[in-house]
Amino acid sequence: MILPPPAERLDEIPRFLEDSLRDEDVLYALHRGESCQGHEPANGNRTTGCTIVICTARRPESLARFLDSLPQHGEVPQAVVIVDASPDDETQRLISEDASLESRTGCVLYLRVGGRWKGLTRQRNFAVRWVQTDLLAFFDDDVVLLPGCLSEMQRVHRALGAEVAGVGAITHNEGPEPRRRPLWRLRRLMGIVATLDSGRYARSGMSTPWGALPAETPPLEGDWLPGCGMMWKTAIVAELGFNGAFEGYSLGEDVDFSLRARRKGKLVMAPAARLLHLQPEGGRLDGFKFGYDSIFNRYQIHRRGLSDRSWTDVVAFAYAWSVDSLMLVRHLVLPRRALATFRELRGRLQAARDLLTHKR
Repeated sequence: MILPPPAERLDEIPRFLEDSLRDEDVLYALHRGESCQGHEPANGNRTTGCTIVICTARRPESLARFLDSLPQHGEVPQAVVIVDASPDDETQRLISEDASLESRTGCVLYLRVGGRWKGLTRQRNFAVRWVQTDLLAFFDDDVVLLPGCLSEMQRVHRALGAEVAGVGAITHNEGPEPRRRPLWRLRRLMGIVATLDSGRYARSGMSTPWGALPAETPPLEGDWLPGCGMMWKTAIVAELGFNGAFEGYSLGEDVDFSLRARRKGKLVMAPAARLLHLQPEGGRLDGFKFGYDSIFNRYQIHRRGLSDRSWTDVVAFAYAWSVDSLMLVRHLVLPRRALATFRELRGRLQAARDLLTHKR
């Protein structure tokens, strides 16, 4: 059912939103704020500034917490685009009833979607068409921005100019950088990865985490940016798009996009730009699906992301993920983790079978 905008704002709905309501997969649309020029589909002449995009589904409390963190970073974004795939209207009511939202966002465009627009990567692709600024920041709905995060990401983008494609923010509550983690040192010792530098993509198809690098660390280049907090040139996102085949939790979509985007410019992490990633209980996939996507999605990324991929890289992928799966067996002796680990291993094995038999 297509829902009309709130009656008291009917005369303020721009023409382009009236048109969007004719899309059967757009269930509701709301535009609020006097400070922006609207969100009509960009024609290539984007204004200087940054738009925040949040894709959400059934997590109104997390989204409200993120929006509450916006005033703390010292700079109101030009606009916020929220694409919501919730089956109910709880998040919709949160946005429509928040009287203070405009003071924290400049202006906001809220779109509740279903059908072909449902799913993280598809919601992101749908959101991009409404962005009129030259920079676009994706944040997960379970993120809290720490002071100065958005402005520091923009500062690094502007300082590097045309040479950079994207800038990422550090997750303050993540574990230490990989060289300080025993498990990653073991992976290096076993030849699964060639380096323990943060934010690198190995030819084995495994990517090293960024870790909670110190805030005073200068901006540094990597191979991928974390999906929970990344800022891109809008033109690059519009040209490349996210992989719509990565459905559900969309495991690996950030690495997939990063490897394609780095052909357009450098990927840089800004350690002084920091956020908290507060993942809710039960927010992950079930164990089998998570295990399946761990292998299947990463194989697709490996196949497309390495432009000079050879048979030795395929062997490296098979070796790395076989050893990594064997390392998971250690969790089977822990009662609290045994069942989830068993299901994850089953998912990985099924993905390997499907890849070997070309079922998918």
